[in-house]
Amino acid sequence: MHLMHLQIQGFRNLINTEFQPANGVNLIFGENASGKTSLLESIYYLSHIRSFRSQHVTDLINNKSDHLELSARIANGVSEMPIGIRRSKNKLDVRMNREPVRRVIDIATQFPVLAIHPDSYRLIAGGSSQRRQYLDWGVFHVEHGFFDGWRRYKRALSQRNAALKSKQNDAYCAMWNTELQETATRIDMLRKTYLSDLRPYVAALIDEFFPAQKVDVEYKRGWNEETELRELLVRDLKKDRFRGFTQYGPHRADLVLEVDGQSAQNGISRGQQKLLIALLRLAQARQFTESTGRSCALLYDDLAAELDKRHRDKILNVLTEMRVQLFLTAIEPAQIDISGWANKKTFHVERGLVKSL
Repeated sequence: MHLMHLQIQGFRNLINTEFQPANGVNLIFGENASGKTSLLESIYYLSHIRSFRSQHVTDLINNKSDHLELSARIANGVSEMPIGIRRSKNKLDVRMNREPVRRVIDIATQFPVLAIHPDSYRLIAGGSSQRRQYLDWGVFHVEHGFFDGWRRYKRALSQRNAALKSKQNDAYCAMWNTELQETATRIDMLRKTYLSDLRPYVAALIDEFFPAQKVDVEYKRGWNEETELRELLVRDLKKDRFRGFTQYGPHRADLVLEVDGQSAQNGISRGQQKLLIALLRLAQARQFTESTGRSCALLYDDLAAELDKRHRDKILNVLTEMRVQLFLTAIEPAQIDISGWANKKTFHVERGLVKSL
């Protein structure tokens, strides 16, 4: 699927603007605070129904409006699909094919979007939830059954945690152990399968960009590899009750990133971290395309500022070979060379208005 048309109203400083991108590469330039990052953010919001910059919907709604609206058309070959989102402070209305959408999964499946942006460093420097989100985006899009298993697991986990906090007896707390065991095993298997499929794509990019260094990505499933989750839930019930939450399970999973045996958080520079994060996202986009036969949208915010020219040019060479709909931002168009693409458009953003050049 690719984005054909987007009408934006009241999204940050994009008060009323229209956007018709190319299926190949789209270079979006403008001064700082002109609205170019907000444009990428609106595309991301179409797929995720959340922002990559803020957790608060009030940050997204223009201060002159009481709501935001996104009206889009996405296409797959000859067919088109309309998507509409209206969001106020207290209400969300999402429609696809003019029918109400109740689950984010339904829209995310139709329009998969990945983003690389200045806050992406949190994939390395942030908590484990950031790395689980990275992993689970890929698992969700390529491994059937993951979403339903994860939803079942989260429901059982919520029930058990509520029982722990309210100091229920052992038998009551144990009511969800079987469901947690079964769904956790399924989630763990799907994550491992996905990561196994992803590793060759990561390795190919690492060899190209970090040829003199050894980069390891290790998966920690959230409980001991030698023990069934059910056993730990029984064994450490008293500790869980004392803490008021469940200590073990796939909700505690993590990816450990190391470079030459040291944590990527402390062992490499911030510039190297940004490059490594970009490679992890590009590997994910490549794997998605080759495993599903579909393309995704890739948003790369402020590429020129995030990487030096040598690495920027190498990344652009990689991107020209990928089957994605690409959105790049820069302050000046000369900062990014898009001559390698046959299908391309350039847009200027100024004071919240988008103009095709």
